[in-house]
Amino acid sequence: MRPDAIYVESIAGNIIPMERAFFHIVVHNVSKNPLQVDWLRFDVVNASGILFSGQYSGPALTTLFDSAIERKRIEPTPKGTLSLGPDERKALSDVFLDFPKGFIGESMIVEVDYESGGKGGSQKITTPLKHVDGFSSRLPFEGVWYVAAEHGYLDPHKRFLAEAYAYDFLQIGANGKSYQRDGMQNSDYFGFGKKVLAARAGTVVYIRTDITDNSPGDPNLNTPAGNVVIIDHGSSQFGYYAHLKARSIGLKVGAKVKAGDPLGEVGNSGDSTEPHLHFHVMNAANPEQADGIPVVFENWKSQSYSRFPIERQQGVIPRGEFVQP
Repeated sequence: MRPDAIYVESIAGNIIPMERAFFHIVVHNVSKNPLQVDWLRFDVVNASGILFSGQYSGPALTTLFDSAIERKRIEPTPKGTLSLGPDERKALSDVFLDFPKGFIGESMIVEVDYESGGKGGSQKITTPLKHVDGFSSRLPFEGVWYVAAEHGYLDPHKRFLAEAYAYDFLQIGANGKSYQRDGMQNSDYFGFGKKVLAARAGTVVYIRTDITDNSPGDPNLNTPAGNVVIIDHGSSQFGYYAHLKARSIGLKVGAKVKAGDPLGEVGNSGDSTEPHLHFHVMNAANPEQADGIPVVFENWKSQSYSRFPIERQQGVIPRGEFVQP
């Protein structure tokens, strides 16, 4: 049982500033006998010894375990049960907790009670919290864009570890749609061909630009990323800019870029049903071996609930927002 890295980001609270933590807990049966989990508890302990606890059992715990399996956060085991066979694992994935700013402290205690062979047992572990800063940058485009997907707990990107904190951005026209005419051609979409910009300075470590753009509504599942640029932004943070337009990337591996430099154009390649920009940050260059990192944007404007753009200094952008640098 061990939480993954604890990612912490600052968020606005109704009364006081808050911090949001993201983590996973994995329960692994390392014995040679099947066991039945009775309950799982975790305590987050700050430097003053103050506890923040969460405890799950019965149907609630089963639902959380099954949710992790459904979203491919861990290898599948039988659903609808708290039983674990030898060498099987279940997970509480993407636990999101909000604390008053400055509360998150030194360690997390995870405890599991279980039954095995007619006998009860308990395991407890104390793990130091590994604080890892989220990725902070400018928006990867100019103009006004709609946030179609983001950090939300049920966001479909959470099927894949590297994409756990991904964003999808669309452009919406005056007609309230992402396209004009009948939307049958990529050129009908307002975002198609718009410039994709580097969110932060870095070095290009991977490029693919030869994937033909899909017809709208017909995704290419064989090469899910489509045309993509991966940039090493430093500190083990790699930006992933995907579904770009075919042959629109003019960079080469090894190129140095500054924040705001053009990388390519918005396309409809890979696992994409319409032109949009997919952007996420991960802790390794290979998405198959990486975990996602939360992304916080700097100096942007929002316009969802106001006639005029409202300036924001820093934060996670919610789904449904219209944003611009």
